[in-house]
Amino acid sequence: MSQISRDEVAHLARLARLALTDSELDSFAGQLDAILNHVGKIQAVDVTGVEATDNPLTDVNVFRPDEQLPSLTQDEALAAAPRAEDGRFAVPRILGEAE
Repeated sequence: MSQISRDEVAHLARLARLALTDSELDSFAGQLDAILNHVGKIQAVDVTGVEATDNPLTDVNVFRPDEQLPSLTQDEALAAAPRAEDGRFAVPRILGEAE
């Protein structure tokens, strides 16, 4: 037996302000009915004695502490760049702007 009708799908589409064709209404009615049937099967599973879990992962803070380490100076970083201008990396313009 179908759990959701074509009219109910049309009502939901109106609430969501979706314009659906007749064939889409029929298709979605079948798809939503299949989803509801699967949910019903899952709800029918006996879970007596099964402990609920909200997150199966046990890792707590996996971040390393921040440490200040030596890095390149501005001049060293710019020395490896193809182009530099005024102490900055020079890159081509984008979005159709003239160079």
